[in-house]
Amino acid sequence: MTKLRTTDSDIFSRRPLVELRSRFSRLGVAAEADIAGLETFMEAAIAAAMIIAHADGKADLTERRRVISLFRANPLLQGFSADDVAREIVSHLHAFDLDHASAVRQAGAQIVAADLSNEQFRALLGICVSVLEADGVRHPAEEDALASISAMRPWSYR
Repeated sequence: MTKLRTTDSDIFSRRPLVELRSRFSRLGVAAEADIAGLETFMEAAIAAAMIIAHADGKADLTERRRVISLFRANPLLQGFSADDVAREIVSHLHAFDLDHASAVRQAGAQIVAADLSNEQFRALLGICVSVLEADGVRHPAEEDALASISAMRPWSYR
């Protein structure tokens, strides 16, 4: 029985694949894949936080800073830069400045479309509660917004 050997004339040479694998760190590639998979979670979490922040009127600077600090502290979201988070926040700020009701609907649709796991949705609700408490006042409109966000996910789903 002969063993297969790769030569330069072999069209199915495995050498390029081995060289490609050696250039990439498995942990680095896995981390990038995890971050790419968490992008929808990041967008949904910011959408939810912006719904809470705008529920009592205009989002103040304290609430926006709280969102960014929460993303730095959350182990699921630490891979995202402050620029990524700020860019997503600014897009929601513009939407809320144009039309509050349609911005809430759009953000809600983004949360539902994210199809989050139970763990991710619980983390999203934790972020919402922290944003709700950021300015030191639990406004009833913010609590109503939190209740509507929590109703966007049936717990028996996953």
